[in-house]
Amino acid sequence: MSYNRRVRLTAKIGVLALILLGVFLLAFGCGGHSGTPITPGYTVSTYIANANFPTCIRFTPDGRMFYTEKNTGNIQIVQNGQLLAQPFATVAVGNDTEQGLLGLTFDPNYAANHYVYVFYSVVSPAVQRIGRFTDTNNVGTNFTVIVDNLPEGIIHNSGRIAFGLDGKLYATVGENGDPANSQDLTNYAGKVLRFNPDGSIPADNPFPGSAIFTYGHRNCFGLAMFPGTGTPYVSENGPNCDDEINRLVAGGNYGWRPDQPCGDTDPGYILPVRRYSKIIAPTGICFYNGALYPSLNGSFLMTTYVEGTLRRLTISDAAPGHVLSESILLSNLSAPIDVAEAPDGNIYIATETAILLMQKSGG
Repeated sequence: MSYNRRVRLTAKIGVLALILLGVFLLAFGCGGHSGTPITPGYTVSTYIANANFPTCIRFTPDGRMFYTEKNTGNIQIVQNGQLLAQPFATVAVGNDTEQGLLGLTFDPNYAANHYVYVFYSVVSPAVQRIGRFTDTNNVGTNFTVIVDNLPEGIIHNSGRIAFGLDGKLYATVGENGDPANSQDLTNYAGKVLRFNPDGSIPADNPFPGSAIFTYGHRNCFGLAMFPGTGTPYVSENGPNCDDEINRLVAGGNYGWRPDQPCGDTDPGYILPVRRYSKIIAPTGICFYNGALYPSLNGSFLMTTYVEGTLRRLTISDAAPGHVLSESILLSNLSAPIDVAEAPDGNIYIATETAILLMQKSGG
């Protein structure tokens, strides 16, 4: 993922050009809000300080927070507000640039089977994998690799996983820095994949015998399901333009290719629900359904790494999907990577060095 300055720049327009851009953004506070209004009344406090590159936050039904550490391969647990002394488990990972421990999710039947799934990069062989643990009293046991040999690159690995309402496991895989991969249906790079919970390929996938659900993607850092309908949505990073939010339909081609122009309107590809011409670097996403902030119910929440914000969108899921409104809930965040809702309705944000708790201003 685009997590440190070098990674962010590599993932956006090219190393040298973006080093200059990154220095400019950091020095002069640029990045911009694209004219989007800021919603007053929210702030953040530090929930976990000195976090070691947390990439993904997820919650068990009983309220425990699990989070992944990109470079160490540790899966940490926070229980009753306290970070446990020992990690849940540690996965041996490659951590060059955008590699590492990138994603985590829980089985829909977690209360019965206690399954925890992770997406991670491997040093040798140079592949990515999805593995599964059993949660045994806060310790990961019975580790099993359920999906192996997913493509890996130095950049653009994506790595989000989530279960849909259909009980299938979805996974995002970046195009590994090669746009041609995204249009190649023999290559899993630049795709969103769909598996059975055991890692096998569902019989009703759009391409028989293939895990590919959608293609034509560049680098999807967020994955979430629309409440009620279960439609998958992804946040996707463009090059020097066209960061996107995409609504996924089985077999859909989302257009990333070697010659894709900025502001692409080619009717041969599925157009994004939302396109940002200015670089914001969208990362984690979730749909909020908690009782703690009723005014946010149904909202699509998204962190932006370069812009440093938490954005709120209201989206119509009626095909082809469109944005009804958009605002910024939080700004001046330092490189936010993920956002998640806890069972109690609280909203948490991961940055490179901390996990933050969103709060109403003044309380």
